[in-house]
Amino acid sequence: MGVINIKFIKSWFKSNQEKKQIIKQGQVISELSQLFSPDRIDEYEDHIRIDDMYCRVLVIETMPEFICFGWFDEITTIAGVTVSVVLQPYSKKEANDKIAREQVAIGADLRLAVKHGDTTRIGALEAKYAFYYNFLTDLQLGRNNLIAATITIFITASSYQELLYKCAFIKDKLGVTKAVTMYHRQLDGFLHMMPFINNINEYHDVDVANAACLSPLISSDFTHPSGIWFGVNQSGSPVFLDLFIGAPRLFGPHMFICGGTRSGKSYTLKGTTARSIAHGIYVVIIDPEGEYKKIVQALGGVIIRFKPNMECMFNIFDIEPEEDEETGKKYLDIAGKAEDVCHLITSLIESQTGEKISAEERALAAKAVREEYLSRGINEDPESIYQPGGKTTEDGAVHIGKTYKEMPTISSFIERLKTMGAEKLAIMLYPFTRDGGMGYFDGQSIGKFYDNQLVVFDVSGLKTEFQRMYAMFVMTSWAWEKFVKKDRSKRKRLLVDEAWLMMRHADTAKFLSDLARRGAKYNTSLMLASQSFREFTSEEGKVILAQCNTKFFLKMHPNDAKSLTEIFHLPAETIKRIESFRQGEGILQANMESAIVRFRGLPFEENFLRSDPEAVITTAG
Repeated sequence: MGVINIKFIKSWFKSNQEKKQIIKQGQVISELSQLFSPDRIDEYEDHIRIDDMYCRVLVIETMPEFICFGWFDEITTIAGVTVSVVLQPYSKKEANDKIAREQVAIGADLRLAVKHGDTTRIGALEAKYAFYYNFLTDLQLGRNNLIAATITIFITASSYQELLYKCAFIKDKLGVTKAVTMYHRQLDGFLHMMPFINNINEYHDVDVANAACLSPLISSDFTHPSGIWFGVNQSGSPVFLDLFIGAPRLFGPHMFICGGTRSGKSYTLKGTTARSIAHGIYVVIIDPEGEYKKIVQALGGVIIRFKPNMECMFNIFDIEPEEDEETGKKYLDIAGKAEDVCHLITSLIESQTGEKISAEERALAAKAVREEYLSRGINEDPESIYQPGGKTTEDGAVHIGKTYKEMPTISSFIERLKTMGAEKLAIMLYPFTRDGGMGYFDGQSIGKFYDNQLVVFDVSGLKTEFQRMYAMFVMTSWAWEKFVKKDRSKRKRLLVDEAWLMMRHADTAKFLSDLARRGAKYNTSLMLASQSFREFTSEEGKVILAQCNTKFFLKMHPNDAKSLTEIFHLPAETIKRIESFRQGEGILQANMESAIVRFRGLPFEENFLRSDPEAVITTAG
């Protein structure tokens, strides 16, 4: 309905024809929307009639002290039910005075309870006193505020009997949240449902977290107008998700998915991947668990499985041109590459030996990277990575056109460190050479399989968690150079599964954060998935979460759910809601829009969406 002027309601017109006649006579109607308003509204003691529709307005009279995300979800999915929430923040002084008065009153009750030995009340009063004490502290530090919340429920039905049944059903669903009929005030309640009109003096004081849970942040009808079919919301209507939709719906294409064992995380990731490929999106997946064999077979992708003794196929020193955002000119970011290599070796040495490299060693490592490139004539000029005049092979054949120069390797990098006096650092990096046991990245890259629309790097064949983390870091970095930066016109996705492995070390976490920050300008969506949320509670983890404009929180371990509520300042009761999710069901948050959504697979997708722990993936290398 449109905005309805109160004067118009109380002296309504009998028909649309009468409205038109008044306009012809030159009289002014204050709102154009009145032309589309109902012809007649009748107010009764406990309901109103709008044309042939029976309506009743309920107001929330009692609420519990703590509520959780999606508090009104069970009733907002009922046909003919609208929940209106009006939030009005207090000024800092008003909030401070109200909380201080409440704290004083509770303190007086507590002293009386202690004096009379009323043990049944002492515990509850102590908890309340502590709550208001902490609230007052947070208020003064600007971390919280007090908000007046007015909540009304508008119910429509085709008959009075149906209206009574719906009201009784809704009151039963609300439970401890008590809703009462606005007797003799139905018209006031109806007006309150209209935008910008707040004419009833019924409110509850809540903090910011509870206000967020009351707000329409959870919608039963969330969807994008384009994108892949993601699943269904609570009302059963379809949900489409388009990570590339852009502002104002989304301000970035990155997504974070978190869910525990058997939450439906892998199922959702595979389904999202398959449907993205159908939309022309190119996808590279970093797979530490060996989950993606079937989808590669079904969609004709390429899979490379790592093993400890494999030949080198990927060089950590590969580099591709960047593009300056202001000038549009391309250049080689040698300094940025040196920083990436330093992140890698710092995390490797710290994980392997428990030692941290010194500032001097880090500076020498960065200098060694730059000198390795310069010794091969590679500088900021993007053409400097190519051989001049073609390339002659061992059999004497000459390849015409651009061919890549040989890049630095881990072995050549170590030799340069030695000449610079960084002997200790060189020795600690020896295990990552061809002779050291983990030399699968010590050599020149081969192949151009990354041009395929689906490429999976399966690192599950590596023996230890450390080796998998090492491979994940290198392949993510390599995918950035050879996949993300290659063609800005293509929509691309880089999916890092079990990203918590890279969050355990500050340097690898910083690399992921930098990747998220830089990826969007190359038309690339970074999708991070994790079965553990706790690793993302670090400062770097919070930065990454902030860069992921879309999040999907599935069922997770209670400790992870607790960490989630702490990060987003949600009430503790939200943990119970997250624990109750079915497989594939979760909170989908896309910028400022959120909904409870269940990812759904299509019948023909089932054969490659289901996990198969017995799968043996063809090895490469």
